[in-house]
Amino acid sequence: MFTGQFQTPADPDIGPGILTGTITAMIVRDTTENFPPGETTSLLEPDDTFSVELDWQLAGPLVWVVGGFWVLGLFIDDMDGVGTTSGPLSAPAVIPVPPTTSDPMTYTFTFNIPANSVTDGVYQLTAVINHSPDGNPANLTEMVGFAESGPVKYTTTIAESN
Repeated sequence: MFTGQFQTPADPDIGPGILTGTITAMIVRDTTENFPPGETTSLLEPDDTFSVELDWQLAGPLVWVVGGFWVLGLFIDDMDGVGTTSGPLSAPAVIPVPPTTSDPMTYTFTFNIPANSVTDGVYQLTAVINHSPDGNPANLTEMVGFAESGPVKYTTTIAESN
């Protein structure tokens, strides 16, 4: 379960459908699980490594002129007042926008989070997608996307049920 929104500088200012963005997935995976590999989850142990996959797309006639870089961030905030982890879960990721080959143009990025990055508690994860013409996280355009996970519980378990 996730929610997402994406804003481009062209839609709706220039005209509807000229360049639209959509967050298509935000998936939390337990990378310690063997079957299925990296199973989708909303329950993790603090000593688990995990990943967050983010998928988005741009569509419309202006998609063919989008270049530059994506600047991505992943953040965490406690929901239950018990968890003590908050703020960035990783350093910003700066990745080049690949050459456009289709409309819509799809993108994906996976954040890999090391074990012991999150303490026990119930959290919400927020991914931020920014666009930069030159790859400098301080130089951003008016294109931005946000995705929020549903609740994710981090808890130390007594027995593993693999």
